[in-house]
Amino acid sequence: MKRERNSSLTIAVIVLLLAVTTARSKAQDFEFGIHADPLITWMSSNSSGYNGEGAKPGFSLGLNVLHYFAENYAFSSGIGFITAGGRLSATQPHTMVFSNFTQVVAAGDEMVYNLRYLNIPAGFRLRTNQIGYLTLFTDLGLDFRVLLKSTVDIPQNQISKENAKTEVRTMNVGWHITAGLEYELGIRTSLVAGLGFDEDFFDVTKDLADVFQPKDKSGLRMIRIRLGVKF
Repeated sequence: MKRERNSSLTIAVIVLLLAVTTARSKAQDFEFGIHADPLITWMSSNSSGYNGEGAKPGFSLGLNVLHYFAENYAFSSGIGFITAGGRLSATQPHTMVFSNFTQVVAAGDEMVYNLRYLNIPAGFRLRTNQIGYLTLFTDLGLDFRVLLKSTVDIPQNQISKENAKTEVRTMNVGWHITAGLEYELGIRTSLVAGLGFDEDFFDVTKDLADVFQPKDKSGLRMIRIRLGVKF
């Protein structure tokens, strides 16, 4: 399993680097970058029937594209992959519906969501004039997410990485804000570091009527540590 994960990560990095190189050669007026962001992710509900049970680590890998329409103003976009999730518990016994079976989860027992998304951001970037080797920036925009994989762990029932596509919505839209700095290395290359916050607009989980799951909005939130390189 660990080898498969490492292989997938290596392939993703190679694909992103090739995409940056190809795009850079064809569009000199654009700026491109790659990022590998550690995440702190959690889920919460607007219903008293569910409780958040804490955060879990995540990761984001992606390609960034910036189109500057003025010296310090740009449209930002790109493509990325996000591994995120959270921990929830119910105040009443909760029926979890998996692909091949159902499981009644006792009140107070954790349901750990493991989510993987394809993420497409669309935003607006503002940067300062360069001061020495440093440039400050902020980026605000929307994120369009498509679910690639969802699993759930229920430790008290010895359930781990069980397919949960019947419990999680396949698409979502959110917003993000990121602030940070770029350190110029020369030859139009900069190191990028920053801090960001992401939040979904819509419910991450489904409310299945046939097993009488309470209606709620379970939101996904993320704090990201932006680490990247810009070309």
